[in-house]
Amino acid sequence: MSATKKVSETAVPAKRSGTWVRGAAGVAAGVVLVSATGVLAGASIVQNIEGAAVTFPVPTAAVPAGEYSAVCPEPLRLLEGTVDGGDPEFSPVSETARNRVSAMTLSDLGGTVPGSSITPLGGGDPLAVLAEQVPESEQEDPQVSNEDGLTNRVAGVVSGQAVEGAAVLRAQALGEQRATAGAGFTYTATDGDLSGLAVAHCQVPSNDFWLVGAVTTVGATAVLNLHNPSQSPATVNLDLYGSEGVVDAPGGRGILIAPGESESIVVAGLAANEENVAIRVRSDGGRVSGFIQQSMLRGLTPGGVELIQASAPSASSQVVLGIQIQAPDVMDPIIAQEGYAGAGPSLQVAVPGGTDAVLDVRVFGPNGEVELPGGGVVTAAAGSVTSIPLESLPEGNYSAVISSDVLNSASARVVRGTEPEEPVDLAQVPSAVRLGSQHVSTLPTGADAAYVFSAPTGRAEVRLLPVTAEGALGEEQVFDVAGGTTLTVPAADLGKETVAVLIGVSGDPAYGAQVTTLDGDTPGISVAPIPAGSAGQQSVSVNIGF
Repeated sequence: MSATKKVSETAVPAKRSGTWVRGAAGVAAGVVLVSATGVLAGASIVQNIEGAAVTFPVPTAAVPAGEYSAVCPEPLRLLEGTVDGGDPEFSPVSETARNRVSAMTLSDLGGTVPGSSITPLGGGDPLAVLAEQVPESEQEDPQVSNEDGLTNRVAGVVSGQAVEGAAVLRAQALGEQRATAGAGFTYTATDGDLSGLAVAHCQVPSNDFWLVGAVTTVGATAVLNLHNPSQSPATVNLDLYGSEGVVDAPGGRGILIAPGESESIVVAGLAANEENVAIRVRSDGGRVSGFIQQSMLRGLTPGGVELIQASAPSASSQVVLGIQIQAPDVMDPIIAQEGYAGAGPSLQVAVPGGTDAVLDVRVFGPNGEVELPGGGVVTAAAGSVTSIPLESLPEGNYSAVISSDVLNSASARVVRGTEPEEPVDLAQVPSAVRLGSQHVSTLPTGADAAYVFSAPTGRAEVRLLPVTAEGALGEEQVFDVAGGTTLTVPAADLGKETVAVLIGVSGDPAYGAQVTTLDGDTPGISVAPIPAGSAGQQSVSVNIGF
């Protein structure tokens, strides 16, 4: 049982007893499916018979936990043009380009790690094995202790595995519980048009998600890469929104992706010369993952690379973390250059419905709320993407909360540079999901990382449990996050051997992101929100219609 540390609001550790683990009794396995032959409402059916209310229980069905899978983006490549049919044609990136995947799978309390590996999207021999498959005869009952009767939780880990295409982390279920697992992708390059840093957590496939903040103006290249890791074909439809409204893009309908296959789409072919593009990806059949490879050239100077990841589901409130603002004396001369008008930090908010939105934007720094010009109240046109400048913010890490009277999706854009006439890098920061009891975050390869947390409406306690490359769990650290502030925790403070982190939160709603930068004078930056808990949902929402 590992020791733990206590950390105050100023990130000073203190003692805390007990190892942070979830007992075998844990969360009940399986997914609850709600079904009935009549009309369902909430958790019961109420039928009015001659003035009397009669309540009928809703039948439920438990479904065995399934395999965990997450798709890692394919390596960044330079778009050279298109071939017949409009398909993109790519060329090699640079001599220094590196594409790496890291992954982690957590064991049960007895130290048994679910069988898990990183494989190419289309199948074939594993690129790396985290743990061998557990025989079927041993899968039914998770162990609560090792042979000595002690709690012994460990992890299967792969760090810095080179990849040449899209890859998938797969982990088997044990004891009717979905594996606690996760993976991350890191791209670095110090030369060529795609020099910079791009980091993304590998994505659990979905039938509906948003990608917000693509740019298709002159010098900008955005390529949407869709992947189907399932065994069923997927038919994908894209809904696009630009700065001036809904984009009519017939080429974004009925995109068929076979099992184990990918599809690359040049976004400018659907929405040309757009400062801000939001794409809703919906699929019928197999679930898909999607990332946008975004790159910029400002004249002949590299303007950065990024992998745009899925934002949190559309909602009336969004939280965007990891908005890193450089000092004005560094960024002002860079932004003042010709062709750099869009390089200032900003929020992008997509309003997909037919009603204009009144946005209330609040920004929180390490010491509390920072007021925006105009009080942070902005009107956003329906069916469009609205950009909100953040250039007034002083240097530091920030979180933004966007509240509205209608549903919206959001992200933020930041640029990191060193001096004028030198390359810069960019980060597109998706909105984050609320943190729960157990999330997996792998650390990037060849870059520095820090975790950023915020509890906009109250106080929260964040628990960080480091994992080493050998799969050992280190000392847990606990951080108090004061309401309306943003807390930054350098990954280096968790231990030099740390390659992955288990994250848990209690208290009021809290959110988190991983901010990654490059050492020295290289202006690399990338931000990835903490992914949703890998243990999966315990119930599903049911939409009933005629």
